[in-house]
Amino acid sequence: MTSPTPAPLPKYEDKSQDLHDLGGDEKGPEPNLLDASAVDAEKEFTVEENRALLKRIDWYLMPIMAMTYGIQYADKQSISNSTLFGIADDTHLHGQQTAWLSTIFYLSYLVFEGPMNYIMQKVRLGLMVLRTLIGGFESCISPGFLMIVASWYKREEHGMRSMIWMAQNGFFAIFTGVVTYGIGVATQNNGGIAAWRSINLFLGGMTSAWAIVLFFLLGTPDEVRWLSPEQKKQAAARIVSNQSGGGGQSEWKWSQVKEAFLDPQIYCYFLISFLADVPNGGYGIFGGIVTKSFGFTSLQVILLNMPGGAMGGSFNVLSGYLAGKYKNTRTYYMAFSMIAGTAGLLVAALLPQEHAYRWKKWGGLLCMSIYSTAVFMGWSMLPSNVAGRTKKSVASTMSFVGYCVGNIVGSQLYQAKDAPLYRPGLIASAICFGLTFVVIFILRFYYIYVNAKRDRQARELGLTVEEMERLGKINGENDLTDIQNPYFRYSY
Repeated sequence: MTSPTPAPLPKYEDKSQDLHDLGGDEKGPEPNLLDASAVDAEKEFTVEENRALLKRIDWYLMPIMAMTYGIQYADKQSISNSTLFGIADDTHLHGQQTAWLSTIFYLSYLVFEGPMNYIMQKVRLGLMVLRTLIGGFESCISPGFLMIVASWYKREEHGMRSMIWMAQNGFFAIFTGVVTYGIGVATQNNGGIAAWRSINLFLGGMTSAWAIVLFFLLGTPDEVRWLSPEQKKQAAARIVSNQSGGGGQSEWKWSQVKEAFLDPQIYCYFLISFLADVPNGGYGIFGGIVTKSFGFTSLQVILLNMPGGAMGGSFNVLSGYLAGKYKNTRTYYMAFSMIAGTAGLLVAALLPQEHAYRWKKWGGLLCMSIYSTAVFMGWSMLPSNVAGRTKKSVASTMSFVGYCVGNIVGSQLYQAKDAPLYRPGLIASAICFGLTFVVIFILRFYYIYVNAKRDRQARELGLTVEEMERLGKINGENDLTDIQNPYFRYSY
């Protein structure tokens, strides 16, 4: 694979040259782009004013995004709990048909992923149909939220904010567990409608109701109604320092599409999403059955899943906080989550399937519960490190294609003949986590190499840090990519 060559630094005396001479070959629509003088707009506002605005943004966006991500996760994962309460028997599923309920979800996610991202840039059979619709509608949430974070927050704020809403996968597992346990007990004691039907009706109804709230409150700085015109200007000025362009719309640039497909970092993000989500695709639907095979009842499994949710969500938030506090440490937390995931799965898969080992095997799965940090932290790095509006959209799509394909492959690794432990699937998942660990450090070393090379060129030309930052901001707001912009520095 031949990677695009980063644009060389211009000579010191030529800093005022036309910005697109630095490597860009297409100009976006000027009304949507800030001119060079606008890069100093943030200086018009005091530190106190910026702090107050950030607080207002956080109080509006974080609860909304966290609630949305948690609800969609709970709705999506209802299939896992449903397998514990007889959905396969009631709907006459057999063999690999249960696995296909997960596969069809991610197939529809994959099909809708590209069109949804393009739109954001520009402006049984019954069970199968429902899972397809859920996957299609969900396909815009994760990439859309990453674009929202990039359009509201500075680069150093991306990690913590992204991890807050992504962590709801874990925290809502607790909420879902409580609901599922209550429904399961009520059905067991009183009969009536099947527990798996009640679970899906409740979670699906909650998702539909929340969508109405979301419609009126979420958007980019230009779109929301809860900021004044002056605050919208301030919000736009805040993110100029990202050097990756704003969150607004722009024309589609095919040169940036080509660059994305030649950029090594994009393939690293694709591989991280693919490899780390192979385990998710299988364990996400069969995890309850695996845990039950250790010697627990269905209701006990519901309760035992809650600590894993708490542990996963807490580690996501903690890693986001530490990443914001200590520069260039995100890949370390990603790698650690893969070590824990690999070890945990091997413990669950390889220890004897005997009653005396059930708590040790459950402990392995508990350690594995922090694996999502690698995927989520990787997603939060993408808008920080990919500049150019079209390129960013393509990179996001490629990453989520990896996510979908990984989940599709993972769901088929858990074969009916291997039930209920699914040992081959667990071992294959552990191998994928190990490979993800390797890719994470390849990405880290690539960023270190490119940053060092650009720093060396800047020193040779006598550019100050302030000059590089200003020129980088101008290039970013004129829609130059991270490769075209020689003043861009990667974070890792």
